[in-house]
Amino acid sequence: MAAPASGVREPAPASPATAAHYQRLTLYLVLALGIGFRLFHFFYNRSLFIDELYLNISLVKLNFWELATQPLAYEQKAPIGYLWTVKLCVLLFGKGEKSLRLFSLCCGISALFAFVPVARFYLKSWGVVLAVGLLSLSWATIYHSVEAKQYSAELLATVLGLLLYTKYHNATRLQPLLLWGLAGGLLLWFSFSLIFILAGVASAVSLKTILERNWKRFFTYLISFSLWLFSFSLLYILFLSKYHQSGWLIDFFEKAYDGFMPLKVTSFEDILWFIKKSYNMLYHPLGVLLHLDENIASSSVKFILKLGWLEGLFLVFGMIMLFRSDRFKFFLLFLPILITFLASAFKFYPIFDRFILFLAPSLILFLAFGAEKFIEIFSLKYWGALLAVFLLLSPALANSTRHIFNPSTFLKLSNSTEREGILYINEHFKEGDAVYVFWNMRHAYDYYKEAYGLKYTAIRGSYVKSTSTDPDDYLRNLSPDFKNFEGKKRLWYIYNTNNKDDIGEYVGQPAWYSKKGYVAPLSVEQELVKFGNKVSRHKIFYQHIILYQLKD
Repeated sequence: MAAPASGVREPAPASPATAAHYQRLTLYLVLALGIGFRLFHFFYNRSLFIDELYLNISLVKLNFWELATQPLAYEQKAPIGYLWTVKLCVLLFGKGEKSLRLFSLCCGISALFAFVPVARFYLKSWGVVLAVGLLSLSWATIYHSVEAKQYSAELLATVLGLLLYTKYHNATRLQPLLLWGLAGGLLLWFSFSLIFILAGVASAVSLKTILERNWKRFFTYLISFSLWLFSFSLLYILFLSKYHQSGWLIDFFEKAYDGFMPLKVTSFEDILWFIKKSYNMLYHPLGVLLHLDENIASSSVKFILKLGWLEGLFLVFGMIMLFRSDRFKFFLLFLPILITFLASAFKFYPIFDRFILFLAPSLILFLAFGAEKFIEIFSLKYWGALLAVFLLLSPALANSTRHIFNPSTFLKLSNSTEREGILYINEHFKEGDAVYVFWNMRHAYDYYKEAYGLKYTAIRGSYVKSTSTDPDDYLRNLSPDFKNFEGKKRLWYIYNTNNKDDIGEYVGQPAWYSKKGYVAPLSVEQELVKFGNKVSRHKIFYQHIILYQLKD
Protein backbone atom coordinates (compact mmCIF):
# COMPACT_ATOMS: atom_id res chain seq x y z
CA MET A 1 0.00 0.00 0.00
CA ALA A 2 1.35 3.41 -0.90
CA ALA A 3 2.21 5.91 1.78
CA PRO A 4 -0.04 8.96 2.21
CA ALA A 5 0.63 11.74 -0.26
CA SER A 6 1.97 13.97 2.46
CA GLY A 7 4.72 11.46 3.11
CA VAL A 8 3.78 11.18 6.79
CA ARG A 9 3.14 7.63 7.96
CA GLU A 10 0.47 6.90 10.55
CA PRO A 11 1.94 5.33 13.70
CA ALA A 12 1.55 1.58 13.68
CA PRO A 13 -0.54 0.15 16.50
CA ALA A 14 1.37 -1.70 19.15
CA SER A 15 1.59 -5.43 18.50
CA PRO A 16 0.03 -7.77 21.07
CA ALA A 17 3.51 -8.73 22.25
CA THR A 18 4.53 -5.08 22.64
CA ALA A 19 1.27 -4.20 24.42
CA ALA A 20 1.72 -7.12 26.82
CA HIS A 21 5.29 -6.00 27.48
CA TYR A 22 4.19 -2.47 28.42
CA GLN A 23 1.35 -3.84 30.53
CA ARG A 24 3.86 -5.87 32.52
CA LEU A 25 6.13 -2.86 32.92
CA THR A 26 3.23 -0.72 34.11
CA LEU A 27 2.17 -3.47 36.52
CA TYR A 28 5.69 -3.65 37.97
CA LEU A 29 5.75 0.14 38.24
CA VAL A 30 2.53 0.42 40.25
CA LEU A 31 3.65 -2.44 42.50
CA ALA A 32 7.00 -0.73 43.10
CA LEU A 33 5.29 2.58 43.84
CA GLY A 34 2.86 0.93 46.22
CA ILE A 35 5.67 -0.77 48.13
CA GLY A 36 7.71 2.44 48.15
CA PHE A 37 4.84 4.50 49.55
CA ARG A 38 4.29 1.95 52.33
CA LEU A 39 7.95 1.77 53.26
CA PHE A 40 8.24 5.56 53.33
CA HIS A 41 5.42 5.95 55.85
CA PHE A 42 6.62 2.96 57.86
CA PHE A 43 10.06 4.52 58.39
CA TYR A 44 8.58 8.01 58.78
CA ASN A 45 7.05 6.43 61.87
CA ARG A 46 4.23 8.80 62.77
CA SER A 47 2.78 8.83 66.26
CA LEU A 48 0.21 6.22 67.17
CA PHE A 49 -3.28 7.69 67.07
CA ILE A 50 -6.00 7.14 69.63
CA ASP A 51 -7.40 3.80 68.37
CA GLU A 52 -3.91 2.36 67.92
CA LEU A 53 -3.02 3.40 71.45
CA TYR A 54 -6.14 1.81 72.91
CA LEU A 55 -5.26 -1.57 71.39
CA ASN A 56 -1.50 -1.58 71.76
CA ILE A 57 -1.37 -0.76 75.45
CA SER A 58 -2.47 -4.37 75.94
CA LEU A 59 0.04 -5.67 73.40
CA VAL A 60 3.02 -4.15 75.19
CA LYS A 61 1.84 -5.11 78.69
CA LEU A 62 0.19 -8.54 78.41
CA ASN A 63 1.82 -11.88 77.58
CA PHE A 64 0.53 -14.43 75.06
CA TRP A 65 -1.65 -16.27 77.56
CA GLU A 66 -3.11 -13.04 78.94
CA LEU A 67 -3.90 -11.80 75.44
CA ALA A 68 -5.91 -14.98 74.86
CA THR A 69 -7.69 -15.15 78.21
CA GLN A 70 -8.07 -11.61 79.58
CA PRO A 71 -10.20 -8.71 78.30
CA LEU A 72 -8.08 -6.16 76.47
CA ALA A 73 -7.79 -2.66 77.90
CA TYR A 74 -10.29 -0.06 76.69
CA GLU A 75 -12.72 -2.80 75.56
CA GLN A 76 -10.62 -3.50 72.47
CA LYS A 77 -11.22 -6.52 70.24
CA ALA A 78 -8.89 -8.13 67.71
CA PRO A 79 -8.35 -11.65 66.32
CA ILE A 80 -6.02 -13.78 68.41
CA GLY A 81 -3.85 -14.60 65.37
CA TYR A 82 -3.21 -10.90 64.85
CA LEU A 83 -2.56 -10.27 68.55
CA TRP A 84 -0.08 -13.10 68.93
CA THR A 85 1.80 -12.21 65.74
CA VAL A 86 2.20 -8.58 66.80
CA LYS A 87 3.19 -9.69 70.30
CA LEU A 88 5.94 -11.79 68.74
CA CYS A 89 7.16 -8.68 66.88
CA VAL A 90 7.19 -6.79 70.19
CA LEU A 91 9.31 -9.49 71.84
CA LEU A 92 11.72 -9.57 68.90
CA PHE A 93 12.03 -5.87 68.11
CA GLY A 94 10.83 -3.92 71.14
CA LYS A 95 7.77 -1.92 72.12
CA GLY A 96 8.13 0.93 69.62
CA GLU A 97 5.68 1.92 66.93
CA LYS A 98 7.51 0.18 64.09
CA SER A 99 7.38 -3.16 65.91
CA LEU A 100 3.63 -2.78 66.35
CA ARG A 101 3.19 -1.90 62.66
CA LEU A 102 5.53 -4.48 61.15
CA PHE A 103 2.88 -7.18 60.71
CA SER A 104 0.47 -4.70 59.12
CA LEU A 105 3.23 -3.64 56.71
CA CYS A 106 3.97 -7.24 55.74
CA CYS A 107 0.26 -7.88 55.22
CA GLY A 108 -0.14 -4.74 53.12
CA ILE A 109 2.75 -5.61 50.81
CA SER A 110 1.79 -9.29 50.60
CA ALA A 111 -1.75 -8.32 49.61
CA LEU A 112 -0.41 -6.54 46.51
CA PHE A 113 1.36 -9.63 45.19
CA ALA A 114 -1.46 -12.00 46.14
CA PHE A 115 -3.94 -9.74 44.36
CA VAL A 116 -2.20 -10.12 40.98
CA PRO A 117 -3.43 -13.70 40.29
CA VAL A 118 -6.87 -12.78 41.67
CA ALA A 119 -7.07 -9.86 39.25
CA ARG A 120 -5.96 -12.10 36.38
CA PHE A 121 -8.77 -14.54 37.22
CA TYR A 122 -11.40 -11.82 36.77
CA LEU A 123 -9.70 -9.49 34.32
CA LYS A 124 -7.26 -9.32 31.46
CA SER A 125 -4.67 -6.93 30.03
CA TRP A 126 -5.16 -3.37 31.26
CA GLY A 127 -7.90 -4.37 33.67
CA VAL A 128 -5.31 -6.26 35.72
CA VAL A 129 -2.98 -3.26 35.72
CA LEU A 130 -5.76 -0.94 36.88
CA ALA A 131 -6.97 -3.26 39.64
CA VAL A 132 -3.50 -3.85 41.08
CA GLY A 133 -2.70 -0.16 40.65
CA LEU A 134 -5.74 0.91 42.64
CA LEU A 135 -4.91 -1.45 45.50
CA SER A 136 -1.26 -0.34 45.42
CA LEU A 137 -1.77 3.41 45.23
CA SER A 138 -4.92 3.99 47.30
CA TRP A 139 -4.14 6.20 50.28
CA ALA A 140 -6.53 4.06 52.36
CA THR A 141 -4.72 0.77 51.74
CA ILE A 142 -1.37 2.52 52.26
CA TYR A 143 -2.54 4.10 55.50
CA HIS A 144 -3.77 0.84 56.99
CA SER A 145 -0.58 -0.92 55.88
CA VAL A 146 1.31 1.25 58.37
CA GLU A 147 -1.34 1.26 61.08
CA ALA A 148 -0.93 -0.74 64.29
CA LYS A 149 -4.40 -2.26 63.94
CA GLN A 150 -5.79 -5.40 62.33
CA TYR A 151 -7.30 -3.88 59.18
CA SER A 152 -4.34 -4.57 56.89
CA ALA A 153 -4.46 -8.21 57.98
CA GLU A 154 -8.18 -8.23 57.14
CA LEU A 155 -7.42 -6.88 53.67
CA LEU A 156 -4.83 -9.60 53.08
CA ALA A 157 -7.25 -12.23 54.38
CA THR A 158 -9.85 -11.13 51.81
CA VAL A 159 -7.33 -11.30 48.97
CA LEU A 160 -6.16 -14.73 50.13
CA GLY A 161 -9.76 -15.87 50.49
CA LEU A 162 -10.41 -14.91 46.86
CA LEU A 163 -7.09 -16.44 45.81
CA LEU A 164 -7.97 -19.75 47.48
CA TYR A 165 -11.14 -19.89 45.42
CA THR A 166 -9.22 -19.40 42.16
CA LYS A 167 -6.87 -22.22 43.16
CA TYR A 168 -9.31 -24.81 44.53
CA HIS A 169 -12.74 -24.17 43.00
CA ASN A 170 -12.26 -26.98 40.46
CA ALA A 171 -10.87 -29.43 43.01
CA THR A 172 -12.50 -32.86 43.22
CA ARG A 173 -9.96 -34.78 45.30
CA LEU A 174 -10.06 -34.81 49.08
CA GLN A 175 -6.61 -33.34 49.70
CA PRO A 176 -7.07 -29.97 47.92
CA LEU A 177 -10.58 -29.62 49.36
CA LEU A 178 -9.19 -30.17 52.85
CA LEU A 179 -6.41 -27.66 52.17
CA TRP A 180 -8.99 -25.11 51.01
CA GLY A 181 -11.05 -25.66 54.14
CA LEU A 182 -8.09 -25.59 56.52
CA ALA A 183 -6.56 -22.48 54.93
CA GLY A 184 -9.84 -20.57 55.04
CA GLY A 185 -10.45 -21.71 58.61
CA LEU A 186 -6.98 -20.57 59.68
CA LEU A 187 -7.42 -17.14 58.10
CA LEU A 188 -10.51 -16.55 60.24
CA TRP A 189 -8.23 -16.44 63.29
CA PHE A 190 -6.53 -13.40 61.76
CA SER A 191 -9.63 -11.67 60.43
CA PHE A 192 -13.14 -11.63 61.87
CA SER A 193 -14.48 -9.90 58.75
CA LEU A 194 -13.33 -12.75 56.51
CA ILE A 195 -16.49 -14.60 57.54
CA PHE A 196 -18.42 -12.27 55.21
CA ILE A 197 -16.14 -13.17 52.29
CA LEU A 198 -16.24 -16.90 52.97
CA ALA A 199 -20.01 -16.84 53.53
CA GLY A 200 -20.44 -15.04 50.20
CA VAL A 201 -18.21 -17.48 48.33
CA ALA A 202 -19.91 -20.50 49.93
CA SER A 203 -23.36 -19.09 49.14
CA ALA A 204 -22.52 -18.37 45.50
CA VAL A 205 -20.91 -21.78 44.94
CA SER A 206 -23.68 -23.66 46.74
CA LEU A 207 -26.47 -21.87 44.89
CA LYS A 208 -24.80 -22.57 41.56
CA THR A 209 -24.48 -26.31 42.23
CA ILE A 210 -28.04 -26.51 43.60
CA LEU A 211 -29.50 -24.73 40.57
CA GLU A 212 -27.53 -27.05 38.31
CA ARG A 213 -28.73 -30.02 40.42
CA ASN A 214 -25.12 -31.11 40.67
CA TRP A 215 -25.55 -32.74 44.05
CA LYS A 216 -22.25 -34.61 43.98
CA ARG A 217 -20.38 -31.34 43.48
CA PHE A 218 -22.47 -29.66 46.18
CA PHE A 219 -21.57 -32.25 48.81
CA THR A 220 -17.95 -32.21 47.68
CA TYR A 221 -17.75 -28.47 48.35
CA LEU A 222 -19.26 -29.02 51.79
CA ILE A 223 -15.96 -30.58 52.87
CA SER A 224 -14.27 -27.18 52.62
CA PHE A 225 -17.24 -25.14 53.76
CA SER A 226 -17.79 -27.31 56.84
CA LEU A 227 -14.22 -26.69 57.95
CA TRP A 228 -14.81 -22.94 57.65
CA LEU A 229 -17.96 -23.24 59.73
CA PHE A 230 -16.21 -25.39 62.33
CA SER A 231 -13.33 -22.92 62.62
CA PHE A 232 -15.67 -19.95 63.01
CA SER A 233 -17.77 -21.83 65.58
CA LEU A 234 -14.65 -22.59 67.60
CA LEU A 235 -13.56 -18.97 67.30
CA TYR A 236 -16.98 -17.85 68.50
CA ILE A 237 -17.03 -20.21 71.50
CA LEU A 238 -13.50 -19.35 72.64
CA PHE A 239 -13.45 -15.60 71.96
CA LEU A 240 -16.35 -13.83 70.27
CA SER A 241 -19.01 -15.06 72.69
CA LYS A 242 -17.02 -13.63 75.60
CA TYR A 243 -17.06 -10.09 74.25
CA HIS A 244 -19.51 -7.93 76.14
CA GLN A 245 -22.48 -6.58 74.23
CA SER A 246 -21.31 -3.08 73.38
CA GLY A 247 -24.54 -1.11 73.29
CA TRP A 248 -22.52 2.08 73.61
CA LEU A 249 -20.55 1.18 70.48
CA ILE A 250 -23.72 0.63 68.46
CA ASP A 251 -24.98 3.97 69.75
CA PHE A 252 -21.67 5.62 68.78
CA PHE A 253 -21.62 4.38 65.18
CA GLU A 254 -25.30 5.13 64.77
CA LYS A 255 -25.09 8.71 66.03
CA ALA A 256 -21.59 9.70 64.95
CA TYR A 257 -21.33 7.94 61.57
CA ASP A 258 -24.83 6.72 60.64
CA GLY A 259 -23.16 3.36 60.22
CA PHE A 260 -26.15 1.02 59.98
CA MET A 261 -28.18 0.34 56.85
CA PRO A 262 -31.92 1.09 57.12
CA LEU A 263 -33.78 -2.20 57.48
CA LYS A 264 -36.74 -0.72 55.64
CA VAL A 265 -36.64 2.07 53.08
CA THR A 266 -39.56 4.28 54.06
CA SER A 267 -38.28 7.82 53.51
CA PHE A 268 -36.02 9.94 51.38
CA GLU A 269 -33.50 9.93 54.25
CA ASP A 270 -33.27 6.17 53.93
CA ILE A 271 -32.60 6.46 50.19
CA LEU A 272 -30.04 9.17 50.87
CA TRP A 273 -28.20 6.78 53.21
CA PHE A 274 -27.37 4.47 50.30
CA ILE A 275 -26.25 7.37 48.11
CA LYS A 276 -24.01 8.83 50.82
CA LYS A 277 -22.46 5.51 51.77
CA SER A 278 -21.83 4.59 48.15
CA TYR A 279 -20.03 7.88 47.55
CA ASN A 280 -18.15 7.65 50.85
CA MET A 281 -16.86 4.22 49.84
CA LEU A 282 -15.07 5.89 46.94
CA TYR A 283 -13.17 7.91 49.54
CA HIS A 284 -12.65 5.08 52.01
CA PRO A 285 -11.90 2.21 51.52
CA LEU A 286 -11.24 2.72 47.78
CA GLY A 287 -9.27 5.95 48.12
CA VAL A 288 -10.08 7.13 44.59
CA LEU A 289 -11.35 10.63 45.42
CA LEU A 290 -8.82 13.37 44.79
CA HIS A 291 -7.95 15.18 48.04
CA LEU A 292 -8.43 18.93 47.69
CA ASP A 293 -7.85 21.78 50.11
CA GLU A 294 -11.03 23.15 51.65
CA ASN A 295 -10.76 26.65 50.19
CA ILE A 296 -9.66 25.70 46.68
CA ALA A 297 -13.10 26.02 45.05
CA SER A 298 -16.84 25.78 45.58
CA SER A 299 -18.34 22.45 46.62
CA SER A 300 -19.80 21.80 43.17
CA VAL A 301 -16.47 22.45 41.45
CA LYS A 302 -14.66 20.26 43.97
CA PHE A 303 -17.17 17.48 43.31
CA ILE A 304 -16.16 17.53 39.65
CA LEU A 305 -12.43 17.83 40.33
CA LYS A 306 -12.39 14.95 42.81
CA LEU A 307 -13.40 12.60 39.95
CA GLY A 308 -15.58 10.51 42.24
CA TRP A 309 -18.38 10.69 39.70
CA LEU A 310 -16.08 9.14 37.07
CA GLU A 311 -14.79 6.37 39.33
CA GLY A 312 -18.34 5.69 40.49
CA LEU A 313 -19.63 5.41 36.93
CA PHE A 314 -16.98 2.84 36.06
CA LEU A 315 -17.74 0.93 39.26
CA VAL A 316 -21.47 0.71 38.51
CA PHE A 317 -20.78 0.00 34.83
CA GLY A 318 -18.43 -2.81 35.83
CA MET A 319 -21.05 -4.37 38.09
CA ILE A 320 -23.64 -4.27 35.31
CA MET A 321 -21.31 -5.67 32.68
CA LEU A 322 -20.02 -8.48 34.90
CA PHE A 323 -23.59 -9.41 35.81
CA ARG A 324 -24.44 -9.61 32.11
CA SER A 325 -21.33 -11.50 31.04
CA ASP A 326 -20.75 -13.88 33.99
CA ARG A 327 -23.37 -13.88 36.73
CA PHE A 328 -21.56 -16.44 38.83
CA LYS A 329 -18.39 -14.34 39.05
CA PHE A 330 -20.58 -11.33 39.77
CA PHE A 331 -22.18 -13.01 42.77
CA LEU A 332 -18.81 -14.26 44.03
CA LEU A 333 -17.88 -10.61 44.49
CA PHE A 334 -21.29 -9.14 45.26
CA LEU A 335 -22.66 -11.56 47.87
CA PRO A 336 -19.96 -10.75 50.48
CA ILE A 337 -20.84 -7.07 50.07
CA LEU A 338 -24.56 -7.83 50.37
CA ILE A 339 -24.06 -9.99 53.48
CA THR A 340 -21.98 -7.24 55.10
CA PHE A 341 -24.71 -4.68 54.48
CA LEU A 342 -27.38 -7.05 55.80
CA ALA A 343 -25.30 -7.52 58.96
CA SER A 344 -25.21 -3.74 59.20
CA ALA A 345 -29.01 -3.55 58.93
CA PHE A 346 -29.28 -5.76 62.02
CA LYS A 347 -26.59 -3.66 63.76
CA PHE A 348 -24.05 -6.45 63.88
CA TYR A 349 -21.44 -4.57 61.83
CA PRO A 350 -21.08 -0.86 60.93
CA ILE A 351 -20.58 0.43 57.40
CA PHE A 352 -17.70 2.76 58.16
CA ASP A 353 -14.36 3.40 56.41
CA ARG A 354 -11.77 1.12 58.06
CA PHE A 355 -14.32 -1.53 59.01
CA ILE A 356 -15.07 -2.16 55.33
CA LEU A 357 -11.48 -2.02 54.07
CA PHE A 358 -11.77 -5.78 53.53
CA LEU A 359 -14.35 -5.11 50.79
CA ALA A 360 -11.91 -2.99 48.76
CA PRO A 361 -10.63 -5.88 46.56
CA SER A 362 -14.16 -6.78 45.42
CA LEU A 363 -15.05 -3.16 44.69
CA ILE A 364 -11.78 -2.63 42.83
CA LEU A 365 -12.42 -5.68 40.64
CA PHE A 366 -15.83 -4.30 39.70
CA LEU A 367 -14.33 -0.91 38.82
CA ALA A 368 -11.50 -2.43 36.80
CA PHE A 369 -13.91 -4.69 34.93
CA GLY A 370 -15.89 -1.60 33.95
CA ALA A 371 -12.74 0.02 32.60
CA GLU A 372 -11.79 -3.15 30.74
CA LYS A 373 -15.18 -3.32 29.03
CA PHE A 374 -15.00 0.39 28.21
CA ILE A 375 -11.65 -0.19 26.47
CA GLU A 376 -13.12 -3.14 24.56
CA ILE A 377 -16.32 -1.38 23.50
CA PHE A 378 -14.50 1.66 22.16
CA SER A 379 -11.64 -0.44 20.72
CA LEU A 380 -9.03 1.68 22.45
CA LYS A 381 -5.52 0.87 21.29
CA TYR A 382 -2.40 0.99 23.41
CA TRP A 383 -2.18 4.73 24.08
CA GLY A 384 -5.92 5.14 24.50
CA ALA A 385 -6.10 2.25 26.95
CA LEU A 386 -3.09 3.56 28.86
CA LEU A 387 -4.69 7.01 29.08
CA ALA A 388 -7.94 5.55 30.44
CA VAL A 389 -6.07 3.54 33.07
CA PHE A 390 -3.93 6.52 34.05
CA LEU A 391 -7.00 8.76 34.38
CA LEU A 392 -8.64 6.31 36.78
CA LEU A 393 -5.40 5.87 38.75
CA SER A 394 -4.56 9.58 38.86
CA PRO A 395 -6.54 10.56 42.01
CA ALA A 396 -5.00 7.72 44.04
CA LEU A 397 -1.52 8.45 42.67
CA ALA A 398 -1.86 12.19 43.30
CA ASN A 399 -3.05 11.69 46.88
CA SER A 400 -0.29 9.26 47.79
CA THR A 401 2.41 11.35 46.12
CA ARG A 402 1.23 14.41 48.03
CA HIS A 403 1.50 12.49 51.30
CA ILE A 404 5.13 11.72 50.48
CA PHE A 405 6.13 15.32 49.78
CA ASN A 406 3.93 16.71 52.55
CA PRO A 407 3.64 14.07 55.30
CA SER A 408 1.58 16.43 57.46
CA THR A 409 -1.35 15.76 55.11
CA PHE A 410 -0.99 12.07 55.96
CA LEU A 411 -0.92 12.84 59.68
CA LYS A 412 -4.15 14.82 59.37
CA LEU A 413 -5.96 11.67 58.29
CA SER A 414 -5.90 10.61 61.93
CA ASN A 415 -4.58 13.69 63.79
CA SER A 416 -1.95 11.37 65.22
CA THR A 417 0.34 13.60 67.28
CA GLU A 418 -0.06 12.19 70.79
CA ARG A 419 3.61 11.18 70.89
CA GLU A 420 4.76 14.71 70.11
CA GLY A 421 2.84 16.14 73.07
CA ILE A 422 3.97 13.50 75.55
CA LEU A 423 7.61 13.75 74.42
CA TYR A 424 7.53 17.56 74.41
CA ILE A 425 6.94 17.43 78.14
CA ASN A 426 9.61 14.75 78.53
CA GLU A 427 12.15 16.95 76.74
CA HIS A 428 11.43 20.02 78.88
CA PHE A 429 10.75 18.26 82.18
CA LYS A 430 12.88 19.33 85.17
CA GLU A 431 13.38 17.88 88.61
CA GLY A 432 10.60 19.13 90.89
CA ASP A 433 8.00 19.34 88.10
CA ALA A 434 4.58 17.72 88.26
CA VAL A 435 2.77 16.45 85.16
CA TYR A 436 -1.02 16.28 85.13
CA VAL A 437 -2.56 14.23 82.31
CA PHE A 438 -6.25 14.88 81.69
CA TRP A 439 -8.30 11.67 81.39
CA ASN A 440 -8.54 11.89 77.58
CA MET A 441 -4.74 11.67 77.25
CA ARG A 442 -4.18 8.81 79.69
CA HIS A 443 -4.01 6.20 76.91
CA ALA A 444 -1.17 8.11 75.23
CA TYR A 445 0.73 8.52 78.48
CA ASP A 446 0.25 4.85 79.42
CA TYR A 447 1.69 3.58 76.13
CA TYR A 448 4.61 6.00 75.82
CA LYS A 449 5.53 5.55 79.48
CA GLU A 450 5.76 1.80 78.87
CA ALA A 451 7.44 1.99 75.44
CA TYR A 452 9.75 4.99 75.82
CA GLY A 453 10.55 4.93 79.55
CA LEU A 454 9.57 8.56 80.17
CA LYS A 455 11.59 10.30 82.85
CA TYR A 456 8.46 11.57 84.58
CA THR A 457 5.64 9.76 86.31
CA ALA A 458 2.46 11.67 85.66
CA ILE A 459 -0.61 12.26 87.77
CA ARG A 460 -3.32 10.49 85.79
CA GLY A 461 -6.43 12.65 85.78
CA SER A 462 -9.39 10.97 87.47
CA TYR A 463 -12.38 10.02 85.38
CA VAL A 464 -15.27 11.58 87.30
CA LYS A 465 -17.57 13.02 84.65
CA SER A 466 -20.14 10.23 84.98
CA THR A 467 -20.38 10.74 88.75
CA SER A 468 -20.56 14.55 88.55
CA THR A 469 -23.78 16.53 88.25
CA ASP A 470 -22.51 19.81 86.78
CA PRO A 471 -19.26 21.68 85.97
CA ASP A 472 -18.76 22.87 89.54
CA ASP A 473 -19.30 19.40 90.94
CA TYR A 474 -16.87 18.08 88.33
CA LEU A 475 -14.08 20.35 89.56
CA ARG A 476 -14.84 19.45 93.18
CA ASN A 477 -14.51 15.76 92.32
CA LEU A 478 -11.13 16.44 90.72
CA SER A 479 -9.78 18.26 93.77
CA PRO A 480 -8.05 15.12 95.17
CA ASP A 481 -5.93 15.10 91.99
CA PHE A 482 -4.84 18.67 92.63
CA LYS A 483 -3.45 17.84 96.08
CA ASN A 484 -0.64 15.96 94.31
CA PHE A 485 0.81 19.30 93.18
CA GLU A 486 1.92 20.17 96.72
CA GLY A 487 5.67 20.61 97.06
CA LYS A 488 6.22 20.92 93.30
CA LYS A 489 7.79 23.92 91.57
CA ARG A 490 6.18 23.70 88.15
CA LEU A 491 3.15 21.96 86.69
CA TRP A 492 2.69 20.57 83.19
CA TYR A 493 -0.93 20.08 82.12
CA ILE A 494 -1.80 18.21 78.90
CA TYR A 495 -5.21 17.60 77.41
CA ASN A 496 -7.06 16.96 74.15
CA THR A 497 -10.08 18.99 73.01
CA ASN A 498 -11.24 16.46 70.40
CA ASN A 499 -11.99 13.44 72.58
CA LYS A 500 -15.05 14.08 74.75
CA ASP A 501 -16.35 10.53 75.23
CA ASP A 502 -14.43 7.70 76.82
CA ILE A 503 -14.54 4.08 75.70
CA GLY A 504 -17.73 2.47 77.02
CA GLU A 505 -19.68 5.73 77.14
CA TYR A 506 -22.81 6.69 75.27
CA VAL A 507 -22.37 9.70 73.00
CA GLY A 508 -23.25 13.02 74.61
CA GLN A 509 -23.60 11.70 78.17
CA PRO A 510 -23.84 13.26 80.64
CA ALA A 511 -25.68 16.12 78.96
CA TRP A 512 -24.01 18.88 80.99
CA TYR A 513 -20.54 17.67 79.92
CA SER A 514 -21.46 17.76 76.22
CA LYS A 515 -23.30 21.07 76.37
CA LYS A 516 -22.31 23.40 73.55
CA GLY A 517 -19.69 25.90 74.66
CA TYR A 518 -18.47 23.86 77.61
CA VAL A 519 -14.99 22.38 77.30
CA ALA A 520 -14.15 20.35 80.40
CA PRO A 521 -10.33 20.31 80.06
CA LEU A 522 -10.38 24.08 79.47
CA SER A 523 -12.34 24.59 82.69
CA VAL A 524 -9.67 22.55 84.47
CA GLU A 525 -6.99 24.72 82.86
CA GLN A 526 -8.68 27.80 84.29
CA GLU A 527 -9.04 26.13 87.68
CA LEU A 528 -5.32 25.39 87.81
CA VAL A 529 -4.56 29.13 87.75
CA LYS A 530 -5.42 29.03 91.46
CA PHE A 531 -2.24 27.03 92.00
CA GLY A 532 0.13 29.13 89.90
CA ASN A 533 0.72 31.35 86.88
CA LYS A 534 0.77 30.19 83.28
CA VAL A 535 4.28 30.37 81.86
CA SER A 536 3.87 28.88 78.39
CA ARG A 537 1.42 27.16 76.10
CA HIS A 538 2.16 24.67 73.32
CA LYS A 539 -0.49 23.43 70.88
CA ILE A 540 -0.25 20.45 68.50
CA PHE A 541 -3.45 19.79 66.56
CA TYR A 542 -6.00 19.08 69.32
CA GLN A 543 -3.42 18.80 72.08
CA HIS A 544 -2.73 21.59 74.53
CA ILE A 545 0.31 21.62 76.83
CA ILE A 546 0.37 24.34 79.49
CA LEU A 547 3.21 25.04 81.91
CA TYR A 548 2.43 26.69 85.27
CA GLN A 549 4.84 28.20 87.77
CA LEU A 550 3.34 27.00 91.03
CA LYS A 551 2.94 29.21 94.07
CA ASP A 552 5.08 28.54 97.12
